[in-house]
Amino acid sequence: MSKQCFCEAEPCHAGKATIEAFAADFAKKMGYQAGGELEMVVEQMGGKIVYQTFADLSRSLDASIRVMGSGNFEIYLPDYTNAERDRFSIAHEIGHYILHYPLANAPMVARRFGSTRVEWEANWFAAGFLMPEAAFRKQFARHPKNIAGVARHFRVSTAAATARAKALGLL
Repeated sequence: MSKQCFCEAEPCHAGKATIEAFAADFAKKMGYQAGGELEMVVEQMGGKIVYQTFADLSRSLDASIRVMGSGNFEIYLPDYTNAERDRFSIAHEIGHYILHYPLANAPMVARRFGSTRVEWEANWFAAGFLMPEAAFRKQFARHPKNIAGVARHFRVSTAAATARAKALGLL
């Protein structure tokens, strides 16, 4: 039995605003609403989430997502992070699947670490998916001095909500 080879994710080179808007539209198409369950989205797409211990992660190939084929992928998360962080990570990995797998059209892997164009694109996707611009602006207006309240609404970390507010010019 031969070992399956995975190509590295390559950037799609779409702009930040385009990716964020695409992610917000994709979330709507999947029936996802702010603060909703991401596990259901992953299952609907044919994927699964695998939680790993620190030892498992250190023995892995540093993959955060492995795509074996269309509708067949695994997202790897550490079992020691909090739910808000995991939600951003899951949305980020969905971004790799949606943005980068179609370009590969072959088994693909995205690595856990790095600051590359591929990772930026997945982060933009996650922000647009979890915190669509219009909804984020509305919540921020309701809680202008309470970023923690905005973060709770979207079930993301205060760091993620702060980064989104800054990216949208609200802070």
